[in-house]
Amino acid sequence: MPPLFFLSYSRDDAVDPYLDRFYHDLCAEVSVRGGLDLELVGFLDREQPTGAIWPRTTGAALGTCSVFIPVYSPHLFSSHTCGQEWHTFAARSAAHQALQETTVEKPGGILPVWWVPPVQEPPAVARYLQDTRDKFGPEYREFGLRYLLQLRANDSLYRNFLVRFSNEILKAAAAPPTPCEVPDLLAAPNAFAPAPDATPVPRQAGSTESGGPRQVTFVVAVGDQETMRVVRTVLGTYGHDWADWRPYHPGCPDRVVVRAQGVATTQEMISYLKPADESLFVLLDRAEKHGEMVVLIVDPWSVELPVYETLLARLDRLNSHHSTVLVPWESVDSPNSPEGSRAHDKLYACLGNWMDAGDRLFREDIWSMDEFEKVLGQTLIEIRARILGRAAARRRVTEAGPRTRPVLTLPQELR
Repeated sequence: MPPLFFLSYSRDDAVDPYLDRFYHDLCAEVSVRGGLDLELVGFLDREQPTGAIWPRTTGAALGTCSVFIPVYSPHLFSSHTCGQEWHTFAARSAAHQALQETTVEKPGGILPVWWVPPVQEPPAVARYLQDTRDKFGPEYREFGLRYLLQLRANDSLYRNFLVRFSNEILKAAAAPPTPCEVPDLLAAPNAFAPAPDATPVPRQAGSTESGGPRQVTFVVAVGDQETMRVVRTVLGTYGHDWADWRPYHPGCPDRVVVRAQGVATTQEMISYLKPADESLFVLLDRAEKHGEMVVLIVDPWSVELPVYETLLARLDRLNSHHSTVLVPWESVDSPNSPEGSRAHDKLYACLGNWMDAGDRLFREDIWSMDEFEKVLGQTLIEIRARILGRAAARRRVTEAGPRTRPVLTLPQELR
């Protein structure tokens, strides 16, 4: 049975006896208040059976738990492993919301505990969470939960926190994200890693205070497993629908849409998912008008399906400054195989104008999930710069200089 919550903590805090006490107290309180089996309430990686393969068991817990509880401390946000855990749960939650077509802009189910308040401000990925410290009193806000456990005089404050926080967990667990297959935890990106710096640019409509468009829609052109039987013999990368596509399976079992949204999250961007269909052109038009971004992720073999061949050929007649096409190949040898060569020729027949434009509009040298994340991260920065560069140019034309053409006249005495 899956755990109700997953406790994510820095290994530098693992020797703290107060942390162990808090975890077991929290499990007991949630068990009582939720009427749950105590053994099924929480997941703490140090309490796994001897011989357990921790990346697999920890990944399974992250793929099935209802609530993710990061333990904020000066050590947490410097922990690469904790960043991978955060990314895995947040990407799963974001993918669930996108498939449900909700309007919620940020992943839910993350309830932080301020154990020892971090010395520095939390990283960008954590700043969207509502700061609820005031719910639990001034001592908790100023000194953190660990302080409440240290002094007997604070026992009533600590018990009050346990009751109220347990209710928060049960409330969040009532609407959990859809479980996913065990992710490759060791290959997950670090959600706490700083995003690459973009060149500072002026703000424009549709941008945020940090500069630039902050909304991207990932549009995926790929068939499901049954559909792809018509054009492919290797089908392990496909699933029940477009959102299940795993282009680098079995080396990396993660869905490409989950990883894409993880990259967007590290750049503080709201992201949405859509299958490629006729609505793509409405989306592109809206993106041009409102300063949004569109990234089309194309399975190279899917272009042999008539529906995508027609769609991409129509796209090839358009010019967009707000979008790009990314084509993940399964390996560096894929385009050179007979099957891959045929797909590449079809791809060029459909999107030749975009391919000839080079990296500005089209990237296909993407042979692994790590390369996909790297290319996508840079692509988002480049599109943002293009959008803002064009906006700045328009402002220079329309906002400066006279509103009417100047008219030269002779002096009065020369008329």
